[in-house]
Amino acid sequence: MAQRVDITGLSSADFLKALQRGTSGMWSVEAAVWLLERHGVWLDDQRFRACVDGGLDGSGQVWAGIDVQRAAAAIDAGVFGEWGEDIALLRFVLSLYGDHPISLRYTCENISEENLALIGKALYLACGYDEPR
Repeated sequence: MAQRVDITGLSSADFLKALQRGTSGMWSVEAAVWLLERHGVWLDDQRFRACVDGGLDGSGQVWAGIDVQRAAAAIDAGVFGEWGEDIALLRFVLSLYGDHPISLRYTCENISEENLALIGKALYLACGYDEPR
C-alpha cells in the first residue's frame, strides 16, 4: 500500500509532476492533467489541492490524484467562487479525469476561443491522438 503524503506544500511544478505520475498512463486522465497545466489557474490553488489525494509510490516518488466527487461537490458548494470560465474549464478537467458528466451546452457558454482550443486539444489527447497544432 502506498504511503499518503500532504501535497499542499508542493510547488506548482512538483504538484504537476505528481499529478502526471498519478495518471497511470490513461489517456483521458493524462489529457485532464495536460488541460490543468495549459490552463494554468488551478495548480497553485489550495482550494483545488484540498480535492486531491497524494502519496508515495513504491520507488518513493510523489503521486497525486484528483478526487472527482470531492472537487465536484466543492464546485457545487461555491468553494471555488461564482460560476465563470475557470470553473467551466475545471468541470471539463473533472469530466476527462473521472465520472463527472457535464452539459456541453451550459458548460461551454461564454468560454473564450483560447480555452475552447485547449479543450479541443485535450479531447484529442483523451482519445490517444497527438496534440494537434
